[in-house]
Amino acid sequence: MLAKTALLIVSNPNHLGRILLNIHEKVKTTLYIQLLSGISGPFSFYPNVFTSWPKYSQIIWGIYSQAARHCQNLDVRVLLSALKYNNVSKIHTQNAIDLVIFDREYTKADIDVFLDAKIGNVAADCDVLTIKGNGSDVVAAIEPHNNKIYTHTVAGGTFDRLHIAHKLLLSEVALRSSSRVTVGVTDENMLQSKTLYELVEPLENRLNGVKDFMMDVCPELNYTIVPIRDLYGPTQHDPTMELIVVSAETIKGGHKINEIRQSKNLPILEILEVELIQEPYPESMEELKISSSTARMRLLGTLLNPPRKNTLIPNKPYVIGLTGGIASGKSSISLRLKELGAEIIDCDQVGHEMYKPGKRCYDLIVETFGKTILSENGEVNRKALGAVVFKSPEELQKLNNLVWPAIAEEVVNRIKTSSAEVLVVEAAVLLKASWEKYCHEIWTTIIPRAEAIQRLQSRNGLTQEQAQQRIASQCSNEVYTRSANVVFCSLWEREYTISQVNKAWDLLQKRLL
Repeated sequence: MLAKTALLIVSNPNHLGRILLNIHEKVKTTLYIQLLSGISGPFSFYPNVFTSWPKYSQIIWGIYSQAARHCQNLDVRVLLSALKYNNVSKIHTQNAIDLVIFDREYTKADIDVFLDAKIGNVAADCDVLTIKGNGSDVVAAIEPHNNKIYTHTVAGGTFDRLHIAHKLLLSEVALRSSSRVTVGVTDENMLQSKTLYELVEPLENRLNGVKDFMMDVCPELNYTIVPIRDLYGPTQHDPTMELIVVSAETIKGGHKINEIRQSKNLPILEILEVELIQEPYPESMEELKISSSTARMRLLGTLLNPPRKNTLIPNKPYVIGLTGGIASGKSSISLRLKELGAEIIDCDQVGHEMYKPGKRCYDLIVETFGKTILSENGEVNRKALGAVVFKSPEELQKLNNLVWPAIAEEVVNRIKTSSAEVLVVEAAVLLKASWEKYCHEIWTTIIPRAEAIQRLQSRNGLTQEQAQQRIASQCSNEVYTRSANVVFCSLWEREYTISQVNKAWDLLQKRLL
């Protein structure tokens, strides 16, 4: 059985990569790593040769680099307190330790003494395991160029779904500070330029994630973790700040911060750039460095929110509501789902049927909007009708009130008579029409607004103003994603969209077993 939380005691970090390679088979959620050189004990044979906290930087970089390669599904945290402070007598973690792992053999007596004397939060049924490392594969303790310690250090970022690169940045901020650390977390108004910003965690989650990590790895420091609504945050007025820690992609921001500080006669911040960690297993369309953008892209096609039990419809067929904005790729996705075996109900096509002469909505539409929306053969000219209704929310609502009930009735009848295992109801208006009540899950596809406008202009021959009117009449991407169990994005090559759909289908089959 996998341990939820483990503590790895490392005597020789040069062997760590080989150990981490096997740890994912033992640990489910969190792996704390403690360098034995930072604590005294019955078997501290690996002495602390460092005279300055920053000299640990390269070792910590190497540890996180190997964790990125071998422990992608674990929350890995390198503990800093014992490395910084000689008076730390016990290892304290916020999560109880279920498993302690050593990288070399020790006697049972020494292990018992160590567990009792050196670990402050051990579960009652804590287990002990030894995993030996062989050879040299990880880190050389290369002395950093700057070994200075500062009273008040600062860093900023989005910190979405705290990953290895975030942890490295935050660890460096903590290592360099003797007293205070300020971390700025970008507020929602600064997220629009981010890839798949709609999937960024809520601000409160990101603030709590940073706080939880910092209090775990080095609780002795005084932390201020605040939302920032612009590039500068508290750096534009706090004279006590001395060092800002940045990555290669944010170093320009550090220089801009110094420009504003200089204009306000505040002390210039020293800038420390942390080396980026490369993504060990980049997939198509992903960045080569570890990033939140890649993490969000990997969420596409996965189950983001568990489905709610729906008592309004039978368990079979299993109904997927596929929605999303205009030109967001719904048709391509539903086509792939059909190829995989799903039955498709295209509500747009159902609506077309309702518009035909002799159908229940035809006379009502002509009566409401006049004969100017008819073509020469007497059928409803959808382009002419669209030009009328998309100029006015009131006119659009009139049309919806006529058509939506008829479409819903037809969809429900088709669901009841279907023999399919999985049935997909494709509808752009699924949420606005409240048709989610007929579905077991909601799958949605999104694209950036600018891309949607461009597609509408190119595909439908609309002017920019007309395209903007169409988009303004629908739900926002944020509403679509908040309501969805599964999210797709068709911004990239078609093959990448198909891979998202394949992933979602495979995971669905497992849920239906």
